[in-house]
Amino acid sequence: GSLTKEGAARLNGQLKEGVPFAPAEGDAGTGMTATNAVSPRTGNVSAGTSIFAMVVLEHPLKNIYPEIDVVATPAGAPTAMVHCNNCTGEIDAWAAVFMEFAEKAGFFMQKAACYNLLYRAALEADGPPQACVAYNYLAGEPVAGIEQGRPLVMRMLGMRWGLAEFMRAQLYTACATLRVGMDILTQREHVEMQCLTGHGGFFKTPGAGQKVM
Repeated sequence: GSLTKEGAARLNGQLKEGVPFAPAEGDAGTGMTATNAVSPRTGNVSAGTSIFAMVVLEHPLKNIYPEIDVVATPAGAPTAMVHCNNCTGEIDAWAAVFMEFAEKAGFFMQKAACYNLLYRAALEADGPPQACVAYNYLAGEPVAGIEQGRPLVMRMLGMRWGLAEFMRAQLYTACATLRVGMDILTQREHVEMQCLTGHGGFFKTPGAGQKVM
Protein backbone atom coordinates (compact mmCIF):
# COMPACT_ATOMS: atom_id res chain seq x y z
CA GLY A 1 0.00 0.00 0.00
CA SER A 2 0.96 3.65 0.08
CA LEU A 3 0.63 6.58 2.44
CA THR A 4 -2.48 8.71 1.87
CA LYS A 5 -2.66 12.49 2.05
CA GLU A 6 -4.60 12.21 5.33
CA GLY A 7 -2.04 9.80 6.75
CA ALA A 8 0.84 12.07 5.80
CA ALA A 9 -0.85 14.95 7.59
CA ARG A 10 -0.99 12.89 10.80
CA LEU A 11 2.78 12.46 10.61
CA ASN A 12 3.43 16.24 10.56
CA GLY A 13 5.10 16.12 7.17
CA GLN A 14 7.80 13.65 8.18
CA LEU A 15 6.78 11.38 5.31
CA LYS A 16 5.23 12.40 2.01
CA GLU A 17 2.00 11.24 0.40
CA GLY A 18 2.51 8.20 -1.83
CA VAL A 19 5.39 6.69 0.13
CA PRO A 20 5.10 2.86 -0.21
CA PHE A 21 4.30 0.87 2.92
CA ALA A 22 4.73 -2.83 3.67
CA PRO A 23 2.55 -4.76 6.15
CA ALA A 24 3.80 -5.13 9.69
CA GLU A 25 6.41 -7.87 9.97
CA GLY A 26 5.49 -11.17 11.60
CA ASP A 27 2.25 -12.77 12.77
CA ALA A 28 1.92 -10.51 15.80
CA GLY A 29 1.85 -7.20 13.97
CA THR A 30 -0.23 -8.46 11.06
CA GLY A 31 -2.69 -10.14 13.42
CA MET A 32 -3.26 -6.95 15.40
CA THR A 33 -3.68 -4.93 12.21
CA ALA A 34 -5.90 -7.44 10.38
CA THR A 35 -8.28 -7.79 13.35
CA ASN A 36 -8.18 -4.07 14.20
CA ALA A 37 -7.07 -5.02 17.72
CA VAL A 38 -5.00 -1.89 18.29
CA SER A 39 -7.01 0.05 20.88
CA PRO A 40 -7.06 -0.48 24.67
CA ARG A 41 -9.42 -3.26 25.78
CA THR A 42 -9.18 -5.00 22.41
CA GLY A 43 -7.16 -8.08 21.60
CA ASN A 44 -6.67 -10.94 19.18
CA VAL A 45 -5.97 -14.64 19.42
CA SER A 46 -3.94 -16.30 16.66
CA ALA A 47 -4.49 -20.05 16.80
CA GLY A 48 -2.73 -22.44 14.45
CA THR A 49 0.43 -24.49 14.90
CA SER A 50 1.20 -22.27 17.89
CA ILE A 51 -1.19 -19.98 19.74
CA PHE A 52 -0.88 -16.52 21.15
CA ALA A 53 -3.11 -13.80 22.52
CA MET A 54 -2.36 -10.10 22.40
CA VAL A 55 -4.29 -7.70 24.61
CA VAL A 56 -3.84 -3.94 24.28
CA LEU A 57 -3.43 -2.50 27.75
CA GLU A 58 -4.93 0.62 29.28
CA HIS A 59 -2.09 0.77 31.81
CA PRO A 60 1.32 -0.94 32.11
CA LEU A 61 1.38 -4.22 34.05
CA LYS A 62 2.22 -3.83 37.75
CA ASN A 63 4.47 -6.90 37.85
CA ILE A 64 6.76 -8.95 35.63
CA TYR A 65 5.62 -12.44 34.62
CA PRO A 66 7.67 -15.01 32.68
CA GLU A 67 4.43 -16.17 31.02
CA ILE A 68 3.75 -12.74 29.49
CA ASP A 69 5.75 -10.64 27.03
CA VAL A 70 5.10 -6.92 26.83
CA VAL A 71 5.18 -5.73 23.21
CA ALA A 72 3.46 -2.88 21.37
CA THR A 73 0.90 -2.15 18.69
CA PRO A 74 2.16 -0.59 15.43
CA ALA A 75 1.30 2.78 17.02
CA GLY A 76 3.28 2.00 20.18
CA ALA A 77 0.50 1.15 22.67
CA PRO A 78 1.63 -1.36 25.35
CA THR A 79 0.35 -4.85 24.65
CA ALA A 80 0.45 -8.02 26.73
CA MET A 81 1.32 -11.13 24.73
CA VAL A 82 0.84 -14.71 25.88
CA HIS A 83 2.57 -17.09 23.47
CA CYS A 84 2.34 -20.89 23.64
CA ASN A 85 4.32 -23.27 21.44
CA ASN A 86 1.56 -25.86 21.03
CA CYS A 87 -1.93 -25.54 19.59
CA THR A 88 -3.27 -27.57 16.65
CA GLY A 89 -0.25 -29.81 16.01
CA GLU A 90 -1.68 -32.72 17.96
CA ILE A 91 -5.09 -32.26 16.31
CA ASP A 92 -3.30 -32.43 12.95
CA ALA A 93 -1.60 -35.68 13.98
CA TRP A 94 -4.90 -37.31 14.95
CA ALA A 95 -6.65 -36.03 11.83
CA ALA A 96 -3.95 -37.78 9.79
CA VAL A 97 -4.67 -41.03 11.66
CA PHE A 98 -8.40 -40.77 10.97
CA MET A 99 -7.78 -39.99 7.31
CA GLU A 100 -5.47 -43.01 7.03
CA PHE A 101 -8.14 -45.22 8.61
CA ALA A 102 -10.75 -43.91 6.17
CA GLU A 103 -8.42 -44.59 3.24
CA LYS A 104 -7.73 -48.15 4.40
CA ALA A 105 -11.48 -48.65 4.75
CA GLY A 106 -11.87 -47.64 1.10
CA PHE A 107 -13.25 -44.17 1.69
CA PHE A 108 -11.29 -41.12 0.55
CA MET A 109 -11.82 -37.94 2.57
CA GLN A 110 -10.79 -34.45 1.65
CA LYS A 111 -8.63 -32.92 4.36
CA ALA A 112 -11.02 -30.02 4.94
CA ALA A 113 -13.98 -32.42 5.28
CA CYS A 114 -12.11 -34.46 7.87
CA TYR A 115 -11.31 -31.41 9.98
CA ASN A 116 -14.87 -30.11 9.76
CA LEU A 117 -16.22 -33.48 10.86
CA LEU A 118 -13.83 -33.72 13.81
CA TYR A 119 -14.36 -30.14 14.99
CA ARG A 120 -18.13 -30.45 14.75
CA ALA A 121 -17.99 -33.74 16.65
CA ALA A 122 -16.40 -31.90 19.59
CA LEU A 123 -19.56 -29.80 19.94
CA GLU A 124 -21.66 -32.96 20.33
CA ALA A 125 -19.95 -34.10 23.53
CA ASP A 126 -22.36 -34.21 26.44
CA GLY A 127 -20.44 -36.31 28.94
CA PRO A 128 -18.38 -34.77 31.75
CA PRO A 129 -15.19 -33.00 30.61
CA GLN A 130 -13.01 -35.30 32.74
CA ALA A 131 -14.12 -38.30 30.64
CA CYS A 132 -11.10 -37.56 28.45
CA VAL A 133 -8.13 -35.27 29.11
CA ALA A 134 -5.42 -34.54 26.56
CA TYR A 135 -2.03 -32.82 26.63
CA ASN A 136 -1.00 -31.51 23.23
CA TYR A 137 2.66 -30.79 23.95
CA LEU A 138 4.52 -31.83 20.84
CA ALA A 139 7.16 -29.27 21.83
CA GLY A 140 8.29 -27.92 25.16
CA GLU A 141 5.94 -25.40 26.73
CA PRO A 142 7.63 -22.65 28.81
CA VAL A 143 4.30 -21.18 29.98
CA ALA A 144 3.54 -24.51 31.69
CA GLY A 145 7.14 -25.20 32.75
CA ILE A 146 7.46 -28.22 30.42
CA GLU A 147 10.89 -28.60 28.80
CA GLN A 148 10.11 -31.35 26.26
CA GLY A 149 7.07 -32.41 24.29
CA ARG A 150 5.07 -35.37 25.63
CA PRO A 151 1.64 -35.63 23.96
CA LEU A 152 -0.75 -37.64 26.08
CA VAL A 153 -4.39 -38.76 26.13
CA MET A 154 -6.09 -40.08 29.26
CA ARG A 155 -9.64 -41.23 29.84
CA MET A 156 -11.56 -42.16 32.96
CA LEU A 157 -12.93 -45.67 33.27
CA GLY A 158 -16.68 -46.01 33.51
CA MET A 159 -17.40 -42.70 31.79
CA ARG A 160 -18.98 -42.25 28.39
CA TRP A 161 -16.17 -41.85 25.89
CA GLY A 162 -16.31 -41.59 22.12
CA LEU A 163 -15.25 -39.44 19.20
CA ALA A 164 -17.10 -36.40 20.55
CA GLU A 165 -15.45 -36.55 23.97
CA PHE A 166 -12.06 -37.28 22.42
CA MET A 167 -12.23 -34.30 20.07
CA ARG A 168 -13.58 -32.00 22.76
CA ALA A 169 -10.49 -32.83 24.82
CA GLN A 170 -8.25 -32.10 21.82
CA LEU A 171 -9.86 -28.71 21.21
CA TYR A 172 -9.79 -27.84 24.91
CA THR A 173 -6.11 -28.65 25.24
CA ALA A 174 -5.29 -26.51 22.20
CA CYS A 175 -6.42 -23.50 24.27
CA ALA A 176 -5.65 -24.63 27.82
CA THR A 177 -2.09 -23.34 28.14
CA LEU A 178 -3.12 -19.95 26.79
CA ARG A 179 -5.61 -19.83 29.67
CA VAL A 180 -2.69 -19.86 32.15
CA GLY A 181 -1.42 -16.53 30.87
CA MET A 182 -4.87 -15.06 30.37
CA ASP A 183 -5.76 -15.84 33.99
CA ILE A 184 -2.72 -13.84 35.10
CA LEU A 185 -3.92 -10.87 33.08
CA THR A 186 -7.54 -10.98 34.21
CA GLN A 187 -7.18 -12.19 37.82
CA ARG A 188 -3.86 -10.71 38.99
CA GLU A 189 -3.65 -7.60 36.82
CA HIS A 190 -7.42 -7.08 36.40
CA VAL A 191 -7.06 -6.37 32.68
CA GLU A 192 -10.44 -5.82 31.06
CA MET A 193 -11.33 -6.70 27.48
CA GLN A 194 -14.31 -5.63 25.41
CA CYS A 195 -13.38 -7.47 22.22
CA LEU A 196 -11.18 -10.49 21.51
CA THR A 197 -10.99 -11.53 17.85
CA GLY A 198 -9.81 -14.99 16.78
CA HIS A 199 -7.99 -15.85 13.56
CA GLY A 200 -6.11 -18.86 12.23
CA GLY A 201 -6.81 -22.48 11.35
CA PHE A 202 -8.40 -23.28 14.71
CA PHE A 203 -11.39 -21.13 13.73
CA LYS A 204 -12.00 -22.44 10.20
CA THR A 205 -14.87 -24.75 11.13
CA PRO A 206 -17.75 -22.33 11.86
CA GLY A 207 -18.67 -22.10 15.54
CA ALA A 208 -16.41 -24.83 16.91
CA GLY A 209 -13.12 -23.11 17.66
CA GLN A 210 -14.91 -19.91 18.65
CA LYS A 211 -17.08 -21.68 21.23
CA VAL A 212 -14.18 -23.65 22.70
CA MET A 213 -11.95 -20.57 22.90
